[in-house]
Amino acid sequence: MVLQFPGAVACRGSGQPIAAQGVRSIRLQQCSSYAGAPLVATLPPCASLTRPVGQQLAATAGGAATLAAAVAGALTAARRAGEQRGHVSRRASRGDSNAATGTTRRGGLQREPSVAASSGAVAQAAAEQLPTDNASAQLDEWLLAQELPQPLRPILGSSAWANFGAALVQFAVVSGLSALGTFLEQGGPPEFYASKYPAFSGIILTLGFDHMYSAPLFVFLQVWLAASIAACTATTQLPLAKRAQRFGFRSYKNIGRIGAFKMTVGSAATSKDSTVEQPVTSNGGDLSDPPVATKRPEDEAARSRLVKLRASLQQRGFAVRVDEEECPGRLAASRGLVGKFAPIVVHLALLLCLAGGAVGLLFGSSSEVLIKDGGQADMGAVLEQGRRIKGPLYALNPIGNLMAGTSLHVEDFRIEYRDNGDVEQFYSTIAVEDGKTRNKLYGDEIYVNKPLRYGGATVYQADWSLDRLQMYLNGKAIVVPLKQLPDEGGTRLWGAFLPQEIVTAKDPNEIKRIKNPKEGIVMVVENMRNVQVYGSNKALVGILRSPLAKVDRKMEGMPIQFGESIQVEGSELALDRVVGSTGLIVKNDPGVPLVYLGYALLMPATLLSVLPFGQVWAAIGEGDDSGRLFVSGQANRNKPAFEDEVKAIVVEAVA
Repeated sequence: MVLQFPGAVACRGSGQPIAAQGVRSIRLQQCSSYAGAPLVATLPPCASLTRPVGQQLAATAGGAATLAAAVAGALTAARRAGEQRGHVSRRASRGDSNAATGTTRRGGLQREPSVAASSGAVAQAAAEQLPTDNASAQLDEWLLAQELPQPLRPILGSSAWANFGAALVQFAVVSGLSALGTFLEQGGPPEFYASKYPAFSGIILTLGFDHMYSAPLFVFLQVWLAASIAACTATTQLPLAKRAQRFGFRSYKNIGRIGAFKMTVGSAATSKDSTVEQPVTSNGGDLSDPPVATKRPEDEAARSRLVKLRASLQQRGFAVRVDEEECPGRLAASRGLVGKFAPIVVHLALLLCLAGGAVGLLFGSSSEVLIKDGGQADMGAVLEQGRRIKGPLYALNPIGNLMAGTSLHVEDFRIEYRDNGDVEQFYSTIAVEDGKTRNKLYGDEIYVNKPLRYGGATVYQADWSLDRLQMYLNGKAIVVPLKQLPDEGGTRLWGAFLPQEIVTAKDPNEIKRIKNPKEGIVMVVENMRNVQVYGSNKALVGILRSPLAKVDRKMEGMPIQFGESIQVEGSELALDRVVGSTGLIVKNDPGVPLVYLGYALLMPATLLSVLPFGQVWAAIGEGDDSGRLFVSGQANRNKPAFEDEVKAIVVEAVA
């Protein structure tokens, strides 16, 4: 321990780097400049923590004899401090329980406050330096004040199926089935799966993978996962958080047993008795009164270091508690308590996501509808059909009734193509209208990954088709319906038939009855840009180009006709427009807000859960260890950095 007087100059020694392992020690050297320093007698141990220095001087300088005795006592303590070098030693958690001493290994020797002024001035300065807006400490204090539910004991073997390894397996299986559901077309008829997946159609239909997200196996796995998360929270995470909330003070003998490292500040008293008899005058300097036992300077120095350590820890964001406010002897501090609470929030977020899926499965509905360009469909009727998914409790969903009488009107549908002819994107301009008045309530253009949301329902762009051909035959407008042809090699084709009697008629609108419905021309459509025309002899006559199609260069010298109009069977046939149909998915899922809330909590909570949680304990020694301050600590992550930080805090506190 170092004994200095006010006005002493801090000295800096020539130290060497501190080893990463083993004993670390710092020796604080005493400066020799005592000239002109005021000498003050030592007061009783706890009074100096609360009484100003001026009152201490007045109370102890009652007469010349008392002042002389105080000077003699202070000089004796200074001589003893020069013989005893203070040290800070660190013991690794696997090492000896005794604090190891050593020579100076680091420079930067700091000034020690006067033992005479000791705890009173230090406590006052430390109180002035306490942080007022430390966000980390304030958050930890708030978490410490929270009353957590009582943890549960493992039941039904939950310790086996509610652990981290089991959760990983459950997440992997659920994720795999979700990916499979994305790959497989959902809601198709059995014939579709039999034709497209002949080797696996039986498995798909038996396990319900044609409706993956409502399949019994998928629902069972979700329920199991939710039960595992809830059990892990109640039996594992809650006890860990409640244990982190506790501030357990440790005695100086046991302080090194719980921490990963141990530091000892100061040197022990010269005798087992840490008190010294000091004469106190009364009645104008009568020395006949019996002596009063007071604490040695070493005890007060250790207490002042404890007070300064408390202030330093608070400034570093620690939540600190002491056993006694006026006369502290033990200290406990923690930081990063949010890292212990964050896993509980992560589990809560996952449960919210699973609950949102369950609510949507029970109360939601999802259906597909194909609406031609210019057509409309009743949203309530579409949801009521539930062609994709319809929950058994959908009738209790109030959103379904709100959608009744609301129509979707397709104002326009178009497809954009790449240069190689592949579809790049398809767009639908949708208007939400009142079913009775036809007033437009809302409108927007949607495409893949940009849905329309209105009144609790979401409209997705999912598919497209071709509906009809708007053409001119000999200058007369006609409409030819299209019908989708069976898929061949993955190519989608539509066909149309125009009877010969209509093709050769001067005015096709005058034809009332077709006498020979099997003779005529055939038109094949693959996209919204071109129409292939075959004559009555089944030979390709020409290709009609839509006026909306972009042509970079004029195509000349082709063996067949190509353009916006061609000659067929002696008549002129022109293409005005290929009219398409938009495939929409109308979905009402009341569990979506829960899923969004779960993900909003999940992402920040996952980041906060990796924050390290550290604890520090300090205690003043007694008996042979009187005058020493013992410090220990531990952290659950980044332990070397935490140990270095605590050591720096201790050095700052004893400086």
